[in-house]
Amino acid sequence: SGSIMAILGVICTQYPDAELAIIFLPFLTFSAKTGIISMISFDLLGTIMRWRYLDHSAHLGGVFFGIFYVKYGSKFMWESLTPVVQCWHQLREKFK
Repeated sequence: SGSIMAILGVICTQYPDAELAIIFLPFLTFSAKTGIISMISFDLLGTIMRWRYLDHSAHLGGVFFGIFYVKYGSKFMWESLTPVVQCWHQLREKFK
């Protein structure tokens, strides 16, 4: 459930104006930004109130990881791989 929330965090952060709906209530639409804020609020309340039905901490960890990945992680990860890719290309050229 935390990994699904991470994916939802990524999508809602990248496309905050996307219209979402609940599958059983298709007539009720809301923006992705409103949806992610509502889910974070619900899971934060669940963690504070110690509700045991869902793993609210896993949901919060997942959604915050998704948001972090969109804001900082993606850029950091791909920039840190540049030297590795350059080294790989140099090794390939050396053994051709």
